[in-house]
Amino acid sequence: MMRWGAVLAMAIVALSLTPAAHAQGGQFSDVTSIRACNQSSKVVMVAKAAATGQQQDGKNVFLSQGWYELNPSQCITLWNGPLANRYYYVYAESSSSHWSGGYPMCVSEKSFRIAEVQCSQGYVRRQFNQIDVGGKSGVFTYYFQGS
Repeated sequence: MMRWGAVLAMAIVALSLTPAAHAQGGQFSDVTSIRACNQSSKVVMVAKAAATGQQQDGKNVFLSQGWYELNPSQCITLWNGPLANRYYYVYAESSSSHWSGGYPMCVSEKSFRIAEVQCSQGYVRRQFNQIDVGGKSGVFTYYFQGS
């Protein structure tokens, strides 16, 4: 059975609020990379998304990509710095759960790389979790926990 709001935790290594992060134009944080770690007992398939900086019909265009296979106890780097955005998005599912949030993005059943505002035929929307790296530094690690 798929579960909404499965237990998940976020850990930030080297959390620090630095004035320099706010003083530099266009840089929201000193995060060097964003990792995802599977702390569940199942294989997790992960999708990621971020704003491209472009607009289409007055709406932000997001690039969503997937699927990244994450075995139990495995971690992967989803983004390497320098990071241009304050917000990044992740969604994951296993055979019995999914980790979702409130941010709709396009995905596909197979491997995908989609840069669109609306989902074209063959794509579906999934609700991604938002990661806010504003004012943080170091490596940001996002954990998928539960069954």
